[in-house]
Amino acid sequence: MNALSFSRLCCIGWFGFLGIALAAPASLKQGFRHGTIFYSAGKKALCVNGVLPVTASATNAILDLTSPTTQFNATEIFQELFEAGSTIAQRAQKGTRTVQGTYGIGGNLCVPIEHGKVRTVKTVEILTHGVGLEKSYWDIAPGYSYVDAAATAGYATFAYDRLGVGQSDRPDPIQDVQAFLEVEVLHSLAQMFRAGSVGGYKFTNIIGVGHSFGSILQVGTDSKYPKDFDGVVLTAFTATLTNLPYTILANDPSIAALNQPARFGGLPYGYLVHNDAIAIQEPFFRYPFFDPAIFQNQVDRKNTYTFGEEFTIGAVLKPAAGYTGPVDVVTGQFDYPFCLGNCSFPDNQLAKVMPALYPAANRAKSDMFIVPENGHYINAHRTAGQSFDQINRFLQNNGF
Repeated sequence: MNALSFSRLCCIGWFGFLGIALAAPASLKQGFRHGTIFYSAGKKALCVNGVLPVTASATNAILDLTSPTTQFNATEIFQELFEAGSTIAQRAQKGTRTVQGTYGIGGNLCVPIEHGKVRTVKTVEILTHGVGLEKSYWDIAPGYSYVDAAATAGYATFAYDRLGVGQSDRPDPIQDVQAFLEVEVLHSLAQMFRAGSVGGYKFTNIIGVGHSFGSILQVGTDSKYPKDFDGVVLTAFTATLTNLPYTILANDPSIAALNQPARFGGLPYGYLVHNDAIAIQEPFFRYPFFDPAIFQNQVDRKNTYTFGEEFTIGAVLKPAAGYTGPVDVVTGQFDYPFCLGNCSFPDNQLAKVMPALYPAANRAKSDMFIVPENGHYINAHRTAGQSFDQINRFLQNNGF
């Protein structure tokens, strides 16, 4: 909506908050199926929730894996995957196949609530969550909402459920929902927002913001499509994946249909969830730096991931040699999956991201930040606001 005038703002209803009258753009629902208007957690943004039809095509791995029939079977697959000298990942891959289709991707498009910022917004941030999460990670509660912070700074956001999660379609969890296809979904989303086919806005700047596995997908997209994004923010991430086996085993991956039958009882057994609260706290939360109520919120909202993702999680992580924009790396001080609990040992682990993965990025305009007193679920710790502020400064310093 960098050029969206108030002549295109027609009322779907007037709302009041803190004495400010708000008109919702009639076109905000453009592109969405079943679009519903709502406020962000802290009422700093007006949002539309719905499902976008997203067309994507990928070369996936053919995985010679049979869907588990019991939890014993599922657990043994992970034991074998991470045992010393394991070759199961190599043995399971039996070539490649093309996977394509138009997938329903659930998401929330949010724009600043202040009239002046609504008129001038030209930048949208596409927010990609990590494994076991869903789009609400970006808008947890007042004070824990990245969406609110971005809107206050004048930015629109699009937080979406990755394929196989939440409101999004759940195709085959072994052969379809793999990292390769998810890169293509992110690429398609960037193109859709660039073209102005979502929400009535044609954005000038597209920013990619990832969390954990979402950051891996962001790097994978930047590697394959270096012109998709004008700026990149990688959160809960470093350049090494060597700690991920410890994290996955700590998550105690459980068959979703058995672990949460009321929510996921109809899903194939290739869909997984983190087992319980301890399996979420141990790798993702650092006590005492979180509010137990916010922690429980994240436990209650745990969502699905797949065997296909776990077997392809690192395959898309390749240097983005053609990307020349700025990069911001933001990771919690006690991040476990990517820093083994100490992002400053033996030196700053975030500093290794640029040389390893973004050799041509604009170093002068890039930045990094170790978030103090914080773990892997950055947005769910008490110091989340410090990360939000740093990211907003990074974007503003780059003219976005």
